[in-house]
Amino acid sequence: MTQNKTSGYYRNEFNKIAWLYDPLIRSLAFFLGGERKIRRRVLNLLNLKAGDKVLDAACGTGTSALIMTEMIGANGEVVGIDLSPNMLAVSEAKLIKIAKNKIASPLARNDNVKSQNISFLNTNSEDIPYPDNYFDKAHISLALHEMIHEGRVNTLMEMHRVLKPSGVFVVADFGNPVGRLAKFLFKILMLVETDTARDMVERGLLNEIKDAGFIVEEVIILLGGIAQIIKAVKL
Repeated sequence: MTQNKTSGYYRNEFNKIAWLYDPLIRSLAFFLGGERKIRRRVLNLLNLKAGDKVLDAACGTGTSALIMTEMIGANGEVVGIDLSPNMLAVSEAKLIKIAKNKIASPLARNDNVKSQNISFLNTNSEDIPYPDNYFDKAHISLALHEMIHEGRVNTLMEMHRVLKPSGVFVVADFGNPVGRLAKFLFKILMLVETDTARDMVERGLLNEIKDAGFIVEEVIILLGGIAQIIKAVKL
């Protein structure tokens, strides 16, 4: 695992909750229309094509990465990276079961997907072990708010570095709520979140993405601004 840059956002809690992470995400996604719907909505913004090389940073238990393999075909490549060994262990277990045809790919619409075009790496999103301009597309969801400002800056700069020119970058994370109800719900949410999440919202994730060299093409607002999906491209 690379350790050249680590800004202190890695938390052992993610190792502890790895076994609970998928049920928790399914429960939260219920309020946004279901896990399949929200994940597809995020990943469809990548405009994935056959043969694409895709990076899934802070991939967690690998559900989105495995969905991507369905979208890029056998000649494409998906790389999922995460700092939590236990999260990646869940990802690898899913991959093994799919390869043995014991289960369908997560949220897939068919049972015939064999995910041989994917790898999971226990590594740091601030120091991605791939050369410049390697990936066609990149994705990160619900992870940037777990990082201190320096970690977010380093991660966004690394995502920019490893993307090809005109490469697409999609982010899903907290936004800036608008309206009394959304602001009230967001305050409740922040009571169980970390100071890094509040710092990201105050600084503005859009600003940080632009500062990393991306052009923002589209912003989808969810739950009155509590969450947002951002599509950007590399200059």
